[in-house]
Amino acid sequence: MSVQRVPVLVVGGAYTGLTTALSLAARGVRPLLVERRPNTSTLPKAWGLNTRSQELLHTLPGVAERLRTALADTQWPRISHGASMADPERLHLDPQAGLPDPQELSAVPPLAWVSQAQVEEILRTSAEESDADIRLGTEMVSFTQDDEKVTATLREVSSGREYVVEADYMVAADGNTSPIRDMLGIAVEGSGTIGHMYILTFEADLTRYVEKGAVEVIGMPGSGSSFILDGSERHTLWVDYFPERGETPEDFTEERCLERIRRAIGDPEIDVTFVNARFFAINHKLAERFRQGRVFLAGDSAHACPPNGGQGGNLAIQDAYELSWRLALVLTGQAGPDLLDTYETERRPIVTITLEREVELAKISEGRVPASYNPSDPDAPIPMPKEFLGFRYHSAAVRTEADDDGSLQEDPWKATGRPGGRAPHVALTEGPRELSTHDLFGRGFVLLAGYEAPEWVAAAEKAARGLGTTLAAYRIGDRFVAGGDAWCDRYGVEPTGAALIRPDAVVAWRAKKAADDPEGELTAALTAILAR
Repeated sequence: MSVQRVPVLVVGGAYTGLTTALSLAARGVRPLLVERRPNTSTLPKAWGLNTRSQELLHTLPGVAERLRTALADTQWPRISHGASMADPERLHLDPQAGLPDPQELSAVPPLAWVSQAQVEEILRTSAEESDADIRLGTEMVSFTQDDEKVTATLREVSSGREYVVEADYMVAADGNTSPIRDMLGIAVEGSGTIGHMYILTFEADLTRYVEKGAVEVIGMPGSGSSFILDGSERHTLWVDYFPERGETPEDFTEERCLERIRRAIGDPEIDVTFVNARFFAINHKLAERFRQGRVFLAGDSAHACPPNGGQGGNLAIQDAYELSWRLALVLTGQAGPDLLDTYETERRPIVTITLEREVELAKISEGRVPASYNPSDPDAPIPMPKEFLGFRYHSAAVRTEADDDGSLQEDPWKATGRPGGRAPHVALTEGPRELSTHDLFGRGFVLLAGYEAPEWVAAAEKAARGLGTTLAAYRIGDRFVAGGDAWCDRYGVEPTGAALIRPDAVVAWRAKKAADDPEGELTAALTAILAR
């Protein structure tokens, strides 16, 4: 029997797997993705892409335009509390005035309120256009690994036909119950399953109680229920489910679900079409490691958190992106294999912060809605830009400066441009075109140099040629222009300095001012970052 060889086998076709497949294919590495379901999700599942996820996805071919189309008619989601949807005294918990403007931090919206089903379809279409091998209706039966490869047995679900593939690496994107994680014997930390919900999907004309196309999360204190309205014709009601009290899935008959839906709406006579009811476990899990040999855990297989803050899917997308650019550099010979170790080193501490915050948020929430919503409180357990835009990585893939304090976060409105942090957004112009520094990032490394530093651009060309790696270099003030000293101020360098940006838009190294040997310094930095 012939055996197919692929560079990367991705197991799982939701957020994690599809982002991994698209990101690899976009970087010239054709992956094989297998997913046992016959299609991507047709149910909403999760909502909302934060700023970081949007910025990363916008660097991948086909995604930005499709997301813009999906967002064309969406609104900023509101949050409210009431006895029911029909409650005339329902209280809206809108963000308070006077808070810093999140739009100052990025050129993308602060939140893209789109469903997981929409995003998965965008990722799948874009991945297939980029020549990723996507095999739906195919499951992994077993695998082994050695020092050179992973060998997996795959099965077509419809026919039962089995065949074998070999891969240089495998990515476990198979969810929070991850059979691959179990096969590897990787233990998990955390509180485990901390609650249960049932998700009821239905169709109904709700325009007597909310505007047509409303985007809103509605909580009903004391009822164990909360609505999520995403502007589509299908709506979602989350309801408490207590198997520890003897409740079973069989209790959620269509009749009972319709009764719960009508009660939550507050209209016993409203015409409702039942679509689906499905169980959802609320988990707090963190794998003790994200890698074993040539197999990597990403997304829910590596960690799972309560859904209240809507960050689980965002963590999955970010994991996938962080892992894929590293795999691509190693597989194309631009980096040494030790670069792959920095994936877990960087991601696990940052993920842990989000998991712990989501658990605290779950404690003060009912259904999907927090009992209070006060973004002005820095200690409030709700998603904040400091968490997903102010993160700081520390690993061998970052040239940390001597005076670095080792912090895992900083205020993104006061970003320092230090290595390990997200490259700050600075508005640029290219003739009549307006863009962001983030529009320059994504494919490979990028060197940004101050307007008095043409020598850094020349050094970048020589360093890239010497190392055989992709490195684009731009002098701010030449082709791309920033207002005044905005770029220098945000990146913490003088007009003679430079900053090296990784494919994930993280500052890898910087020179605050001119150097005696710019080519030598840049070559040394890249050599270390790429584990050469």
